[in-house]
Amino acid sequence: MSLTVVFTALVFFIIGRSILLRWRAGRLDAAEFKQLEPAVQLAVLKERLLELPSERNLQNIESFAKENGLATDINSYRQLIQEQMQLSKEKDAMALDNLLYERQTEWIDSITPFEFSLAKEAKEKGEMDDFIEWSLEGVLRLYSDKKIESALSELEPFYPKAKELLDQYLSLKKTRDDSAPTDSVLDKLKAEKQAWVEAIRELN
Repeated sequence: MSLTVVFTALVFFIIGRSILLRWRAGRLDAAEFKQLEPAVQLAVLKERLLELPSERNLQNIESFAKENGLATDINSYRQLIQEQMQLSKEKDAMALDNLLYERQTEWIDSITPFEFSLAKEAKEKGEMDDFIEWSLEGVLRLYSDKKIESALSELEPFYPKAKELLDQYLSLKKTRDDSAPTDSVLDKLKAEKQAWVEAIRELN
């Protein structure tokens, strides 16, 4: 597995997801899952699909989207699943895996986290502190480089620290892209990603 995949996967553990909860969320009617806020339900379903691209997890996303009035094109992700199944037969499997994973995370992020809708509502009401807080929570729900960088750039005019957070993320990405997937590099990435997440949560 490449550093690109591992780097993004670190988010799952850093933001405190529960392994047991992820397993139980395989069924949308699980009591524990139904008790979660919709924003958290969506995050869990996205995470499961990224960790285990399967027809069942894809259908769970589709069912949730229909129930909540969200637009999704599951057929396009179904194609990505098929491509992933063919990767092992390719000579340049690792490089192709990086590209495919980027496309998967971009598809996942095309279903906008609910936190951004809450941020928009807060901004319209002039509640700027809530707008910033919800926007940052939304950033923590994103998986693709493109969306994370875009969200932080758009937030900068209202929250100058967003520039620092963006620079920190770009530094993390450079380490990821320029390094071999060794244990020491993974430990460094995990520590730096943890620091980045904690910086996001420090509103000052």
